[in-house]
Amino acid sequence: MKKNIFITGATGLIGSYLLKILLQSHNKVYVLARNKNGKNAADRVKEILKFWDRNYSVKSINNLVILEGDITRVDLGLNIRVRRFLEKEVEEVFHCAATTKFNWTIEETMKVNVRGTRNVLDLGFEWSKRGKLKKVNYISTAYVCGKCSREFFKEDDLDIGQKFNNIYEQSKFEAELLVREYQNNKLNISIFRPSMVIGDTKEGKITDFRAFYTSLHFLTQEIYDEFPGDLKCSHNLINVDTVAKAIILLSKVEGNNTYHIVSPSKITLAYFMKLAASYFRFRLPKFIALDKFDFTKWTPVQKALAEPYISYFNYNTKFASEKTQSYLKKLGFEYPKINKNNLIKSFEYCDKRGFITRNNNNNNNNNNNNNLK
Repeated sequence: MKKNIFITGATGLIGSYLLKILLQSHNKVYVLARNKNGKNAADRVKEILKFWDRNYSVKSINNLVILEGDITRVDLGLNIRVRRFLEKEVEEVFHCAATTKFNWTIEETMKVNVRGTRNVLDLGFEWSKRGKLKKVNYISTAYVCGKCSREFFKEDDLDIGQKFNNIYEQSKFEAELLVREYQNNKLNISIFRPSMVIGDTKEGKITDFRAFYTSLHFLTQEIYDEFPGDLKCSHNLINVDTVAKAIILLSKVEGNNTYHIVSPSKITLAYFMKLAASYFRFRLPKFIALDKFDFTKWTPVQKALAEPYISYFNYNTKFASEKTQSYLKKLGFEYPKINKNNLIKSFEYCDKRGFITRNNNNNNNNNNNNNLK
């Protein structure tokens, strides 16, 4: 069924793939985007669409309306004439806009991820009371669990007294608290919590190399002899197209639900590191338990690079997703497996784009095997 949809964050990773699917399904999509880095909003949106599909159709473009605005501004920077028009048109909202950077200040991060979310919800609440809006879809993260002391973090869990590994996790947690306030005010909102997002299943394509890719990149530089990591810990990686397709399907389910968009197949740090080292041909550091690691051996540069990511090398919390998987199964959706073939595609794309290139040195296998013991 075609809808009139309003989306934020359409130049980001998940938002851009959602936009692609929404247009391919012939929905009318109103995109909020900023002018940035010398590019206007329209050019940025069209550029990201070309990234995912060089042959996107003219028909799709006719269903695309790009609005210059900013979630951090009151009323998203939209004038009253535009807001009143959207109020009569928009039936569903996808709020994807957020900063995922770990090195921003608390003020910058909260301005975008919390206050920006409040601005979107305020407008959504107004549209739901006066106009056609029936549903808001909020894209969060499974890592709102922070330093969860439980083995499993459930879909309906949120505030369990956890502390956080970084300001990004905390900001998304606080944004979810805000979402629940609006749910209690009878605004229909579904929350989607993806785990660590990697490139698509077809080519390993991704719009930017952050988080998962950044930590892998500095390890390939062979600047660490030792690194704090639990080789038995599990990583939950999921492809961007899988995330987007699951969100689209689940957005059709009635009710204020929270979904864990996470892969049923988990991989250990040991397996991932061995595969990455084999592909990129780099020497792995020796992994040492976090509580036994001597950080005084590191230089300031080593500390600065690794600090935002150390927690993810020692992650033991698992994301329970029985409810989400049950819904998706009924909808005929199957998760692609996160296996060697899947991961190699992401590695190949890194190599193709020059973000991480393969080392010509083939003499690292013995060292790698020793360091994974």
